[in-house]
Amino acid sequence: MAKGDLHAIIRLTKREVDDLRRQLGERLREEQALMDHDRALDAALARESRIADAEPAAAVTFANYLAVHRRRKQDLAEDLAAVRARIEALRDALAEVFRRRKTYELAQAARDAQAAEALARKDQAVSDEVALTMHRYQHPPEDG
Repeated sequence: MAKGDLHAIIRLTKREVDDLRRQLGERLREEQALMDHDRALDAALARESRIADAEPAAAVTFANYLAVHRRRKQDLAEDLAAVRARIEALRDALAEVFRRRKTYELAQAARDAQAAEALARKDQAVSDEVALTMHRYQHPPEDG
């Protein structure tokens, strides 16, 4: 690896991006599962409400069910808020790593361009020297 080569750092940041994306995917799936659970709780409440309306005996326990339902919804809302905060933090971290990687890639591209220009100048100098030498051999100076 040449001095000042950023390819290793770029590879590391790509791995970091992959890891953050994996974590983000896990948190998004966790968020979806919590939202699905929330919808299931709502569906269960609607079902229990219909039963309580239809059955007077079930109406007696409905108040207890409603209290438990509210507590579960509150716990679920807190869990969802925590997951969404982690999602936001992961998105911020991912954006930062993307910015760093882009900076490294641009710096490496500039270094590669400078190295290519330097090599082109060397090649041109060698070609010029060869052409000058050939010219000298083909047209020796005349002694006068």
